[in-house]
Amino acid sequence: MKRTTRFITGVITVWGLVTCLAGAAQPQLGSTERIQVKLSLGHKASVRNARFVQLVSGSSGVIVSEVSGRQTEKNDRLSAASAMLNCGAGDVDELVADINYIKPSAPLRKLAGHKDSYTLKDDAMWGYLMENGSPGQSASLKDDSWFRPDAPLLTIRLNDDSTAGFTIALEQLLKHGAMWLPEQDVYITLANKPVDFKKHLASLKGSRVLDEVAKQPDASRETFNRLWPDIGNPYQWDVSWQTQWMGTRGHLTVTAAAAGSIYKFAIDRWGNVRPDFASPHKFRLDLTWPESRWKGQKISDGLPVIVTALEKNGQQATIEQFAGPLADLSTTIRGYIPSLIYSRVKISGKPGPFNFNISLSNELKSHDIEAIQDAGKWIIADKQNGSILLVLDAGKDITVTPKNPVTADNGQQLTLTVSGLLSEAGNAEFIVKLPSPAIAPSGLTRLYNLDYAAEKHKTIAYWENWLAKGAQFKVPEEAVNDLCRANLWHALILPRHTLDIDGKPHMDLPYANTAYGQRNADWPINQAVYVDYMIYGLRGYDTTAQEEYAAMFKSQQQPDGRIGGFANWGVYSPGQLYAIAQNFLLSGNKELFDQLLPNSLKTLDWCISQVNKAKEGSGKNGLILAPLNDLTNAEREWAFTQAYYVGGLEMFARALALYGHPRADETAKIADELKASVVKEFSRSSVKSPVVRLADGTWINYVPTDALTPRRMMEQWYPTDVDCGPLHLSRLGVFDANSWLTTAMLHDNEDNLFLKNQGAANEPVYVQQAAPYFLRDDVKAVIRAFYSLMACGFSHEQFTSLEHRWAWGQYYGPPSTDGAWFEIYRKMLLNELGNDTLMIGQAIPRQWLEEGKKIDVKDAPTYFGKISFLIEGLNKENEIKATLETPERNPPKQLIIRFRHPLGKQIKSVMVNGKRWTNFDIKKEYISIPAPAGKYNITAKY
Repeated sequence: MKRTTRFITGVITVWGLVTCLAGAAQPQLGSTERIQVKLSLGHKASVRNARFVQLVSGSSGVIVSEVSGRQTEKNDRLSAASAMLNCGAGDVDELVADINYIKPSAPLRKLAGHKDSYTLKDDAMWGYLMENGSPGQSASLKDDSWFRPDAPLLTIRLNDDSTAGFTIALEQLLKHGAMWLPEQDVYITLANKPVDFKKHLASLKGSRVLDEVAKQPDASRETFNRLWPDIGNPYQWDVSWQTQWMGTRGHLTVTAAAAGSIYKFAIDRWGNVRPDFASPHKFRLDLTWPESRWKGQKISDGLPVIVTALEKNGQQATIEQFAGPLADLSTTIRGYIPSLIYSRVKISGKPGPFNFNISLSNELKSHDIEAIQDAGKWIIADKQNGSILLVLDAGKDITVTPKNPVTADNGQQLTLTVSGLLSEAGNAEFIVKLPSPAIAPSGLTRLYNLDYAAEKHKTIAYWENWLAKGAQFKVPEEAVNDLCRANLWHALILPRHTLDIDGKPHMDLPYANTAYGQRNADWPINQAVYVDYMIYGLRGYDTTAQEEYAAMFKSQQQPDGRIGGFANWGVYSPGQLYAIAQNFLLSGNKELFDQLLPNSLKTLDWCISQVNKAKEGSGKNGLILAPLNDLTNAEREWAFTQAYYVGGLEMFARALALYGHPRADETAKIADELKASVVKEFSRSSVKSPVVRLADGTWINYVPTDALTPRRMMEQWYPTDVDCGPLHLSRLGVFDANSWLTTAMLHDNEDNLFLKNQGAANEPVYVQQAAPYFLRDDVKAVIRAFYSLMACGFSHEQFTSLEHRWAWGQYYGPPSTDGAWFEIYRKMLLNELGNDTLMIGQAIPRQWLEEGKKIDVKDAPTYFGKISFLIEGLNKENEIKATLETPERNPPKQLIIRFRHPLGKQIKSVMVNGKRWTNFDIKKEYISIPAPAGKYNITAKY
């Protein structure tokens, strides 16, 4: 029989008077308000459970009193401090409480701002998100209580150590009248103006993003290409925050003659060429067809051969460009490679006259330039020393008219006008060769004799040779194959291989070749994790990665072992350990690991010292204090930092164990203890944080980015809460992927924090949601993250990466974005689950297994050794087949292969090596092979 119990909550009242959050504002003089809150539990639970409930003050000035139970039974316990309610399976229990609070009056916190030449309205991204996001996310963020320092808060604890529960902002309850938290199975309304639960549910509109994803077919590139405007298209993308460089604006694709060259070329969307930021040779090459329209730009077959298409009055101009060496690479020293950028312009289409301009600026003051006609070619040369700056081979029936040099910002500019008359069936062609650096007159004959077609063939062969050295991934979607191929040369072109002042090898690893500082490795987390592990490690370029790790130790490791860098992010040191460990687990190469071990152990010691420091002194909770990122450099308990400390120490402990190092157990124990502290403290901080509203009108826990600040931190720039936010705790395995904490963060990110609910943060490189989706085996969500990153983080045809997507300086070409995308791609095809299971085909889009299609992977590194496999899509016998050979170095204890039928049909039967096989899961669409060994031919019948 239901009953109503009333009791005076003496303990709770005391807590309500004195409990306040760390750093919360002290009570202001203001009126005292009183409301009655009704809390009900057990609406959706299918079984009865005992629920601990305790209502306490969540902020200064809030007093909880007169708590009574309604709809309760004899086995429900209510005391002055808490209640234990048995509810669920149709039994809904209620608590009613009086809440007194001081009306907020403190000055409001201000939204983060930032001023530079690219930011919009001096905004630090939050303003843009609220103005341009979807209506639901804009409303949710504007409604959030973060801006009130003295917001009255009520905390509902759901266990006795404060690691479960939530907090509500009383003003939000008053505004909305009711709040439903389905994950907690708790409904809250005003007792004096109650809203019926069923009526409240009926009033809710909208749907959570992930709920919609689950209902819909697999995402596609085409869908996300429509959602994200193409940064590589000057007509689609002409925003004010596009960066500028030497007269170009927006998208730049960087190429070079060879990996590590110090001479690099940045090509804009129109085919104009500049050096990158650090090239010792400066110039401006503009290829201009006056009054023409841009029709497109793309790379050829995933390689650094850039093709730009222009159109004018029925005529078309095609500009094809690539870089090649001017010397035999075997004779050059490190990256000091004399290079050449080739530009072939082909005019075709409607018969008639054409005029095309080639302009070169020498960027050298006090150096005049001149045009010289020689042997049927035109030269632009330095008048003082005769250096050759450009050669134009115009071909027959083409007239070249030089204009007089004019003074430019730095030096002189000279224009050659190429003109001719197109015949009915003909076309005109001319070739521009620009050496970098400029060459001496004695090299002119060699420059003349370089055949365009032959040099293009050599360039293609050079990059194909690099691709052939590593793992091969091929799927039935050419854009994916092209980007996969481009990922590699994007990474290889980035470094500068030089000699230091002592004549010893040195390597600069900038964030991007056309962004920020170019010396050393200012952002080692991006290079180590997102390039050296996610590109080189996952594709088998072990030596290349090892050289870059060594270079970062040389330039960034401090005497105490810490890895330094720009703004001294807290993640730099553990991130280095994480990446090095990943590569060793993938390669098993003890020799390379051995070379890095002395420096790595020094960094390990420094990381452990920080863990120990976090436990020293009163009031310490075991969490690391460190700066977060470039603009958020206060030393606080940032989730991003904790994630890499736990993830880095865990991964490095595994690597040490594989190596046989005596410090493996010690490191693993430290990681475990730190993980426990992080989970506990961020659980408590989430309980203290005001809940946030989702797209379907329900509410969910908020997990803060700083354990010391239980709320959104919108007074800091957007990456503080999102790009470098708490979801990395789930990405790196600190939080269980299926925990309430991960669930809360995924929904909040997708519904409230990703622009227009399109599945990407401002810096797409972080794509922090993808890893938890893999761990939750949420296939559709993985595929959506994959295609969103592909369309958001890269131009759609050139496949050039970017840093910031919106309302911030948009720099181009960071290979870390490539690494983030490739890791998802690789895991879609093959993924290690824990320490002993290898899964093939975990998140393959259904369209890739349509009739006649194939997925071919060769020599892909895994924790178990290299693997090759072939999956053949649906055949006329309604079968999907796979052939593979088990890795031999450290065979997995279980092999799982998933076949996702193009139409979602269920498996009827399975054959393995010609024998009937019963170990398969119809709902999960996979086949399991325990203790695999040798070769397998697997056939699923539908």
